[in-house]
Amino acid sequence: MQKRKRCLNKDCGELFTPCPQVPNQEYCSKKECQRARKREWNRKKLASDEDYRDARRDAQKNWREKNPDYCKQYRARQKDYVQKNRQQQRIRNRKRHVDLDNLIAKTDESPAKNTVLTGRYMLIPVRGDCLFLYGVTRLQRQTS
Repeated sequence: MQKRKRCLNKDCGELFTPCPQVPNQEYCSKKECQRARKREWNRKKLASDEDYRDARRDAQKNWREKNPDYCKQYRARQKDYVQKNRQQQRIRNRKRHVDLDNLIAKTDESPAKNTVLTGRYMLIPVRGDCLFLYGVTRLQRQTS
């Protein structure tokens, strides 16, 4: 008699007899449990494998290029979804204290990095024998 194991799917958690062909089986054969197993594998793979992550990103990009109007058509068909999503986004924005001009639009978009602030600056010479006055550099000669 084979030893029974508890399914790792948090929603199931039932005892099952592992399949002899699958060493270290952690999930039972129910459809929901297999989906949970695949999600967990996918999450770990995305976190650990850069090539896999790049291939997934490229595949998604190619699909979006082949189906440019999909999101617009989906929103046109799903009016309730659009309304619910807008309400949820307002709640998320309030939680993040995001101003309305900088709303989140894409998950893969990087924010612009502007490391130089506009304004007036005072230049201070690094060398001690160099003096900077109104855009003109003069060397100070030390007499000793």
